[in-house]
Amino acid sequence: AQKALKGADIDGLAAVVRETVPAASAKGRRNLPGLTVLGVDPDYEESFAPPTTASGRRLKIAALEEGEAYLSVEAAEKLAAKTRDTIQVYVNNRPTDVVVTGLFASGAKPSQGSVMVTSLSDAQDLLGWDEGFSMILVSGTGDAIAGAVQTKDISKRLKPVVTGKPFDVSPVKQDALEAAAEAASAFTGIFLVFGQFSMMAGIMLIFLIFVMLAAERKVELGVMRALGAQKRDLLKIFLFEGAVYAALSALVGALAGIAVGWAMVRVMAEAFGQVDFSLSFSFEFRSIVIAYAIGVIATFLIVFISAWRAGRINIVRAIRDLPEPLKAGRSWKLFVVLIFALVGSVAMLLSGYESEQRGTFTLGLSLIIIIVPLLARWLRLPDRAAFTMAGLGLLIVWLMPESMFVAVVPGYEEFEGGLELFFISGMAIVTGAVWTVMYNSDILLSLVTLVFGRIKGLPPILRIAVNYPMSSRVRTGLTLAMFSLVVFTMVFMSGLLGSFNSVFDNVEGLTGGYDIRGTTGGANPVKSIDKTLAKSGNQLDPGDFAAIGTLAGAPVDVRQQGVKKQAWTGVLLRGADEGYAQSINYTFRLRSAEYKTDRAVWQALIDEEDVVVVPSNLVPAKVSFNAGEVTPDFQLSGFFREDAAVPEDIYIETKNALTQETMKLRVIGVIDDLAIYAFGGGITSQKTLESVIGVPVPATSFWFKVNQGVKAERTADALATLFYQNGMETTVLAEEIADSTRANKMINRLLQAFMGLGLMVGIAALGVIAARSVVERRRHIGMLRAIGFRRTTVQAAFIVESSFIALLGIFIGSVLGLILSYNVAGFMSRDMPGLVFQWPWAEVAAIAGLAYAASLLTTFIPARQAAKVYPAEALRYE
Repeated sequence: AQKALKGADIDGLAAVVRETVPAASAKGRRNLPGLTVLGVDPDYEESFAPPTTASGRRLKIAALEEGEAYLSVEAAEKLAAKTRDTIQVYVNNRPTDVVVTGLFASGAKPSQGSVMVTSLSDAQDLLGWDEGFSMILVSGTGDAIAGAVQTKDISKRLKPVVTGKPFDVSPVKQDALEAAAEAASAFTGIFLVFGQFSMMAGIMLIFLIFVMLAAERKVELGVMRALGAQKRDLLKIFLFEGAVYAALSALVGALAGIAVGWAMVRVMAEAFGQVDFSLSFSFEFRSIVIAYAIGVIATFLIVFISAWRAGRINIVRAIRDLPEPLKAGRSWKLFVVLIFALVGSVAMLLSGYESEQRGTFTLGLSLIIIIVPLLARWLRLPDRAAFTMAGLGLLIVWLMPESMFVAVVPGYEEFEGGLELFFISGMAIVTGAVWTVMYNSDILLSLVTLVFGRIKGLPPILRIAVNYPMSSRVRTGLTLAMFSLVVFTMVFMSGLLGSFNSVFDNVEGLTGGYDIRGTTGGANPVKSIDKTLAKSGNQLDPGDFAAIGTLAGAPVDVRQQGVKKQAWTGVLLRGADEGYAQSINYTFRLRSAEYKTDRAVWQALIDEEDVVVVPSNLVPAKVSFNAGEVTPDFQLSGFFREDAAVPEDIYIETKNALTQETMKLRVIGVIDDLAIYAFGGGITSQKTLESVIGVPVPATSFWFKVNQGVKAERTADALATLFYQNGMETTVLAEEIADSTRANKMINRLLQAFMGLGLMVGIAALGVIAARSVVERRRHIGMLRAIGFRRTTVQAAFIVESSFIALLGIFIGSVLGLILSYNVAGFMSRDMPGLVFQWPWAEVAAIAGLAYAASLLTTFIPARQAAKVYPAEALRYE
């Protein structure tokens, strides 16, 4: 290796021994089934991750004497060991005393958790490896991230060296960085998709503010035009004012984003800490600058559109503060635009159909549903009919069950799609609902009056509260859309996430029916688990177990036969014994047609020597709503998870690292998505695995199913004690799933809180409208007071007006969110057994109550101001 790397841009090269063994502390009276022994030479601490104490002091490898070692803080806590204590390490059932000379809190990579660091020679003597080692570490020049730049060159130099030897070149740093980047991208993608609704609500709020600002300054703008100002002059004024707002608000938003991000990371770090995954807050200045620039540009564009709209005023009407009349006649420019838009939408629809992309197809269909009624409106169709047709069309298309779409569109079940459908569907159904409501407001008013009109004193308040907002459709429609959009998102998430939680209640399906998992290292393999249990005496009763299965595992290089230019990829292939194949309850999402039942597939693993089953993540999906799913390095092609069966010609080629011989395994099943413990590159029989590797492979994963009435926790402890010398660590699977469920629920609540930030936009819009209404309707308020309306009546009218919009938005968003989440959960339940839709009534009530209470707070002050207006002053108001 040194010769091959001569001249390479590296700053570290070290041989390492790493193995997991059992350990004990006689003084502390504690056992540790799995202690990772890491033997390194003195060169290791120069360029890699030397053990470092909590205070930051590096522990020198060269300072270790024979029989001495450094112990990680985690291992010391489990063994109740301190500095200068002696612990016992077991290899081949033989204990060896080791003196602890220091405790470290970090470092000792590439290991983590319970680790013991010793010199390379001591580790070799301890494990009986003579002068052998398990890996060679190579570090490229640079820091933890920059060092990965040399990975390609280093790998190329080392490939010829390891050919024919029991080693493989693994770019662990590059793989880790890519995996981290992919996982981070997938995870942030979730927030980006859900955040798009808040962004749209913010865009509508900015547009609404500038529309209202232009209306407030209508007289001023008319006077300016009368004095000689041109439209472009008004546009420049608004753009300059908007640029100032954009620069300041984007700065505040960027800083607030850092604070919110820090808080979210703190919550997520606590949640992920429950599943042994660390997360820390970090940001790049470049990202903040980009976010700031996007905010400024987006705001500026919105300001430009609203400013251009404000500049198109009639001077006389503006000075007299008269409303602009509805334009008579038809604009041929609009007709041409609509025709081109219709042609583009049809082309998008056909493109989506040809490429089998749901997002493109449904977006094109939605645009056609909108444009056709607008063309009919250009041909003199009344506004109510045109917008109601478009609104109802969008609602019908997006809220009808998946089965109806499949029945109407040939081959639709084969179309591919992802989370983009969520954003498209949300925007479409909210738009459709708002248009339908806004253009049928008189019917809505009649219904409201019919229900509440018999309450004394309420009919006039209701008519004022409903008629005024409905007379300004743009303003009220934008506010209603903002409110509905955010409530829809939160309710949809509540319904869908609650349904996902029901999956974790299906412990039987998640674990395959097993109760306990035991894992051991390769240093002390279990020779015969059945014989050991039989000789356990009073420790364990073999009759406590309904079934026991074992899995062996080994890294192998694989590729799919017949796929051109596919490189060999390292995966973990597992070999099952007969006990595992006969007792595992995992079902199959896909099977080869020759196997009629799931049990037949599992039995085939034992009876046939050239077959393998794979987890579902190795097979691509046509439709995926899981933004957090990281695509593995090796993935099969030629079929999808949604297909009816596994094709007969799907083969995986494996390569023996020593002999370079290849072996062909036929894929006969795809394990169901619910099988969270089916991972790696697939499962075959232990006999087949040994044929692939060329040497015996001991089982290192043990699965226990206990009889009814037997306590899994007590049995797990007894197993760890019985197989103590083998280093077995036991886990009660139900407890592990419960911990994971708590973490998932915390993340789900965080997502809902993140979307709750968007609710503030809708609430702010209500406050802006309420404040503007007091100024805009000052004369109106004066006339109401003059004809006998009391202060309390005026105040009630303003509160009911805001309540009407808020409650209508809450109702629309809640109903749409519940229906869509029900449909999506039903669609996903076909591929996720155990997923049952849970009606989130408590969450909906909490969301509705919080949203309504917040909207009342923002409108109470403007309502009080309206009630304090004196009739005489209001009627003289100019």
